[in-house]
Amino acid sequence: MAAAAAELVEPEVRTSRDGLLDTTLTCRVEPVPVAGRTATVSVYEGSFPWPTLRVRPGDTLRVNLLNQLDDLPTGLPQSSPFLCHVVTGPGHSASDHVSSCDTNLHVHGLHVSPSDNSDNIFLTVRAGESFQYEYRIPAAHPAGLYWYHPHQHGTVTNQVFGGMAGPIIIEGDIDNLPGVAGVPERLLVLQATQLSPDGNVIDITTDARSQQKSYLRLVNGQLNPTMTIRPGETQRWRILNATANVTYLLHLDGHQLHQIAKDGNTLNETWTRDAINLAPGERVEVLVQAGSAGTYTFRTLPIATGFTTQADATLASLVVDGDAMTPQPLPTALLPVEDLSTAVIDEHRRFTFQFGTPINPPETRFWINSKQFDGERDDAVVRLNTTEEWVIRNASSSWHPFHIHINDYQVVAVNGQPVPVRYHEDTTGLPPFGEITMRTRFRDFPGRWVFHCHILLHEDHGMMGTVRALA
Repeated sequence: MAAAAAELVEPEVRTSRDGLLDTTLTCRVEPVPVAGRTATVSVYEGSFPWPTLRVRPGDTLRVNLLNQLDDLPTGLPQSSPFLCHVVTGPGHSASDHVSSCDTNLHVHGLHVSPSDNSDNIFLTVRAGESFQYEYRIPAAHPAGLYWYHPHQHGTVTNQVFGGMAGPIIIEGDIDNLPGVAGVPERLLVLQATQLSPDGNVIDITTDARSQQKSYLRLVNGQLNPTMTIRPGETQRWRILNATANVTYLLHLDGHQLHQIAKDGNTLNETWTRDAINLAPGERVEVLVQAGSAGTYTFRTLPIATGFTTQADATLASLVVDGDAMTPQPLPTALLPVEDLSTAVIDEHRRFTFQFGTPINPPETRFWINSKQFDGERDDAVVRLNTTEEWVIRNASSSWHPFHIHINDYQVVAVNGQPVPVRYHEDTTGLPPFGEITMRTRFRDFPGRWVFHCHILLHEDHGMMGTVRALA
């Protein structure tokens, strides 16, 4: 096992006051501490990990995004993914003039407007410019863990792989439940990247050396940090998979993970598990109740994702030490979940995720329903206040994490078999040559947004579709 680093460092927290969080996020490429060394990465606010934005239902989140990705440090190699160049490929025309140093901002999982200066991923914030985003969070918004990251089509893979991502926490109803209220929290942002010997992030869209097995598996920018807990103590862990392409099978040696939330949605009852599969973009919240004194490994177990089987890797070390506490009862019932499995369905749709040969990343073509992404095309036209059922099929031998913006959904079946009602979600793994059946209600917001594979290389290469919601 790798030698443990220092105690886990959690991101800076920026909290709303009087119903408003007004903040700036400056994105740039610069040397910062990563995994115990200095690495040149793309970051928000000069830090790795990144600022946590903490708000409440009914708040307004105002973000001034300042794009300084073209203000590059000297000495970058010619292979650096951060050098500015024109972006080409599916979803781009010659007249776009989109640069790899352009960006924008997506608030992953938030149920907010997709239009104007809200969660509008069709906007471009050019290098050297800034843009004022404003997200009005509904008063009934679910409380939980969300996140923000770039969504400028064609640039997302390297910007997120380079470090641009950050957590959003919405406080609310789950925080007041018996067995959850007052429990000490930890925020664990999982990231994976690959550095050259001189500390530069490689370009995973073109570099043949990019192998997931050799990625650094980081927690809050640290390599195998130490977390402490007293015997019998209960902690609440909020866990975000902010990677560009890595799936985890989370396991804590000697302990069980008592899951209470998924993708910002509280479960209807606590789900006790030995391991949790967490695809890119997914979030879970778990209660951990410490056993006897000792050091335990928080790890990702081996997991087959298609072309590769990701190896067992240490993420962090949990040290159980100190005066023992009397274990408090864990909650059982949590919050009611609206069950859409019995809802009246207004429309049925089918989407198939596909990709073609060759599998060399710069050349691979990715489709949904045999079409590559076109931001001008409407792939699904829906109406507000309706409920739809989508069957989403995976026609490949690799897992694809399905993600949709603005409205979350309930998975009612996997490979045609009904699944228990536990939660709503916004990101779900599609099994190889399998399918999920999900049901969703289009609520509150007209406009346009997208759904896509959250393996970001697949998204950037065309595995994305559009939704237009009519009032």
